[in-house]
Amino acid sequence: MKHRLAKSVGLSLLSPVIIGTALGIYYALTLSGDPMTIFFNLLMSAIANAHIVGLTMAAFVVPGYLLMYKYAKVNYSGVLTLGLLGGAIFSYLLSATGGMVFLINTTMSALAAGLFLYGLRQGAVKQQSPQ
Repeated sequence: MKHRLAKSVGLSLLSPVIIGTALGIYYALTLSGDPMTIFFNLLMSAIANAHIVGLTMAAFVVPGYLLMYKYAKVNYSGVLTLGLLGGAIFSYLLSATGGMVFLINTTMSALAAGLFLYGLRQGAVKQQSPQ
């Protein structure tokens, strides 16, 4: 269980890279200027805010999941909500009180919670399949 949990948390930390890449490609294609500079600036900005995702995972998502697991009441929407809530709280406290950065940090945390659940689900499917 602990190994699968650790792999899922590691997978969730890809969230800033995914969001940064998606936003970087979008804005590189739509804004005027050097596309590579725009892309890398947005990617590095998302990675620089990865601490929000890490704090959200450590303070909200993993403890919330473990509590739900303990009482056999794991609810995926509850875990995703914890990701959104944690991302909003830590973004407000540490990074941005509003605007686009606030929304992007919150989205990164929600995606991290989703990747966490995906990792757990993939581990469970591999564990149940006959070998």
